[in-house]
Amino acid sequence: MIEKSTLNFLKQLFQNNDKSWFDNHKDVYLAAKKNFEDFVTLIIHDFSTEEPDFGILNAKDCVFRIYRDVRFSKDKTPYKTHFAAGINKGGKRVHVPGYYLHINQDGNAFFGAGHWRPEKEDLAKIRQEIDYNLDEFESILE
Repeated sequence: MIEKSTLNFLKQLFQNNDKSWFDNHKDVYLAAKKNFEDFVTLIIHDFSTEEPDFGILNAKDCVFRIYRDVRFSKDKTPYKTHFAAGINKGGKRVHVPGYYLHINQDGNAFFGAGHWRPEKEDLAKIRQEIDYNLDEFESILE
């Protein structure tokens, strides 16, 4: 369960997105991060019955870092104001079908499934399946 203190941290970070504030609240960040990782661990455990490869995952391999890459961005705020995790076989860095969890500072969240940056062959298979299902759907409507 995501604790209210985790959402409060994200709200405060949204209002004070600078290094000095973050450094002064590092202990609060670490507690919020642990809460999010514990939540991701529960999801991994629950999904492992249907996704056997998830049984070897740990939350640290799935949770994205809070630090933004601002090198080429006009927005120089240093921290993300959300927690996110990519849950799939091999963790967040593997480009295979999987799940994505995102929790915002305002308490809104979304959970999705998909394939991030599929290889050419995988993309062709996905498009073929979509075309097939659309054709099947259209034949039902006729």
